[in-house]
Parts: sequence; C-alpha cells; structure tokens
Amino acid sequence: MYQRPELPELVFTDPDGNAIPYGHRWGVDGPPERTYSRTRHPERFAPLIEVADALIDHLERTYDVDVRYTEGLPEDAPDTVRSAEQGQVRIARAATLLPRHDGCAPLVIAETTFPSIVVAMGAAGEARSPACGCDACDESLEDSAELLERIVLSVVEGRFQERYSWTEGIEITIGGGTAATYSREPRHAADKERVDALKQSQRERHGERWLPWPPRRDDAEGAWEAEAEPLRLWTRQEREAAIEAALERIRRRLRSA
Repeated sequence: MYQRPELPELVFTDPDGNAIPYGHRWGVDGPPERTYSRTRHPERFAPLIEVADALIDHLERTYDVDVRYTEGLPEDAPDTVRSAEQGQVRIARAATLLPRHDGCAPLVIAETTFPSIVVAMGAAGEARSPACGCDACDESLEDSAELLERIVLSVVEGRFQERYSWTEGIEITIGGGTAATYSREPRHAADKERVDALKQSQRERHGERWLPWPPRRDDAEGAWEAEAEPLRLWTRQEREAAIEAALERIRRRLRSA
C-alpha cells in the first residue's frame, strides 16, 4: 500500500518577518496583481520530489510494469514533458513507466529544477504539481502532494481516460465520482503532436478505454489475463452461423455412425 512520506513543516517569512500562510494568503479580494507570474519561495515545493519517488517505488513494487530512469530529459520524452523546459527550468531526471499490457496507460514522472513534478499520462494527458506555482495561485505543499498522488493513482487504477474526436477535440477525465476533473481542448487549439499521438493510440486500442494496471506477478512465466469481454446479444448472422456449425457436427456424426 502506498504511504506518503512525511512532509516537513517548512516556514517561510515575508519581508516583515511574518510567517507566510501558504494556501490561505488571500481573502475575498483575491491576490494582488504583482503576485502573478512571481514565485518568492519555490523551494517550498522541493519535498514533492520525495513524494514522486515514493509513488514510483510503490508502482514498481505493486504493478506489472517496466521502469526506466534517466538523468535529464529522456530522448523519447513526449511533448507534454518537453514543454516543461522553459527559460531556466529544466528536467532534472525522469522515470518512464510502461505497463506490460498494451491496454494500460503509460506514465512519465519527471522532476524539474523549479522544483516541481511533471506527469505525462497515456498519449496526450499532462499535469503538473504544483499546477502553477506562482504566488497568486497560493498552492500549498500538502495540496500539491495530494494533487500529484491523485493524478498518478488515477492512471494506474484506470480512472484516467482520454479521447479525441473531430467535434470535441481532446477530452480528458482524471479521477472518479465527485472528485473527477474534466477538461476539453478544442481541435483548433490543440497541439498537433498531441492530437496525432492520441489518434494513433485510439487506433491501436480500437477506441477502448484505458484499463487498470495489472498487479505484479512474482512468477516470471505468469502473464496477466485481460478481463473477459462483457456478454452481448448475437447478431442474426452469428446465430445462423452457430446453428449451421452445430448441424454440420450432427451430419458428421451421422455419417460416421
């Protein structure tokens, strides 16, 4: 079972020496204009790296998945990870997790020098923790850790789904129930590489949903079996073919009698 590492109680102060209550800084009037696109203490997010490492270790021990670690940006990194490198921010290291069943969504979990964690999911899904990181958004370390865990565990539990259509563009759902989040990116605004990757993925999966990751098998020979297809009514042609096959078996028995 996954267990979050203990988060340190970090205290940061403003120019007057007062402790900054991250997550509860702004009232009904909202943040000041000067706080947008500015992050005074990005180091408060550094413990997210330990949370990401704990998640990766949990997935590697629990699920039937291959894990590849790289320093810096992986050569085959998806565009959703490459786009995290902007200005002085770079990918410091990454873990690529490939389930051993084609029906399961792959994951890339990467650490940036911000510091932050970037997650690429499936063919076109992307998320970051913290989601923004600027002072105006006022994200706390604990909320960012919860966000990262929800995203990663939603993928492995089959609660991350993505879909592309000509009319709706890219649609992505993360989580389930009342905690689910839904986003839509119109076709004309979506990145072409992401669209192409998702269309290719849908063709390979024949439009099927992403499945939950299979549990790890201790025996090397053991292979995970996909869930049985749901029962459905036969078509008229299938019924006639089954009847004809049964009649042919009866004829062969009578001829050999």
